[in-house]
Amino acid sequence: MERIDDLGINGLKLIQDDTKFCFGTDSVELANFVLDRKLDMKSTAIDLGAGNGIIAILLAGKKGLNVKAIEIDDEAAALCGRNIELNNLGHLVKVISSPMQDIIKNKLVDTNKINIVVSNPPYFRLGAGELKIGAELARHEVAVTQRELVETVSDLLSAGGMFFIVYPVDRMAELIYNCKDLRLEPKEIILLDAPNKPPLLFLMRAVKNAKTGLKVSVRNARNCGMEYNSR
Repeated sequence: MERIDDLGINGLKLIQDDTKFCFGTDSVELANFVLDRKLDMKSTAIDLGAGNGIIAILLAGKKGLNVKAIEIDDEAAALCGRNIELNNLGHLVKVISSPMQDIIKNKLVDTNKINIVVSNPPYFRLGAGELKIGAELARHEVAVTQRELVETVSDLLSAGGMFFIVYPVDRMAELIYNCKDLRLEPKEIILLDAPNKPPLLFLMRAVKNAKTGLKVSVRNARNCGMEYNSR
């Protein structure tokens, strides 16, 4: 049930398993959101909930960023590793199969070098949305809640470090509250506008220990609502 998709840039490709959760344009929008700004190429980015590795591979394959891809599901982590090998990115991307809540406790990364954390996390609380066999961890807060995600991000980032996330609009208020409560100040929000329907997803950049001040804009992102509906 596997296929290889051409990502259409720099010869990058991705093995996907049709029985598992496959990436959508939300992941691509998030990766581009990170890459749209000047980055410290000496730092290491953390991809929390890396899945098959789409975001990590785009960050490394397009700009040469060093990435630690954190994935709790052993099968997804193995597929992520295969995708790294397929794209010859083993010198830039490392896979760590672990719950994200254990990263610091088990000293799995060097937190002195973390200035970027990115995540396309589960969108649904437990009991919400259709539970799809094979994609439970990617879709639902089975292994990590939103609060635990934000706590992990805050613990990983140094002052001035940036957190990038794509998330459902209907959970925006909750995310902003948790970020501000844990010293991650929302600085930029982009609503992903799908044709003929209200935005369902948004991108957010938050900065550790930053001053208040939020910029909001809208971006046309064709088919981005499909990721939310299909999860």
